[in-house]
Amino acid sequence: MVISTYHKKSAGFTLIEMMIVVAIIGILAAIAYPSYQQYVIKSNRADMMSEMQNIAQQIERQKLSAGTYTKVSTTGMTGDYPRQGTALYTVSLPNPLTNSWTITATPKTGTQMASDGVLTLNSMGVKCRADVCGSGDEWKQ
Repeated sequence: MVISTYHKKSAGFTLIEMMIVVAIIGILAAIAYPSYQQYVIKSNRADMMSEMQNIAQQIERQKLSAGTYTKVSTTGMTGDYPRQGTALYTVSLPNPLTNSWTITATPKTGTQMASDGVLTLNSMGVKCRADVCGSGDEWKQ
């Protein structure tokens, strides 16, 4: 009588293999998360820049209709932005408006935008983010 000792190899992963996979995922997450956060900040800044352009267009439309900046109503143009969700910026305008107005968007304290810098857009189309100003892509940096 022949007795065979047949051992079936168990299928699955060892603890060491699982730990290696978890370590690799952790390293990838540590690299990807800061990049994702920067992307979110740039996206929020772009949204605010778009809102500021919309406000500037509203001002100019009202000025053309009224004939002067002093008759432009800024009601609804100032306050917290975005209007829905978590407010990230507070927008302000001079009162009353003159021909050299400036829209200012100040990041709200305690939000992810707090250290991004104040955004401004003036009547001449000059855009500033913190200390960097110009009429091109200065906001995008």
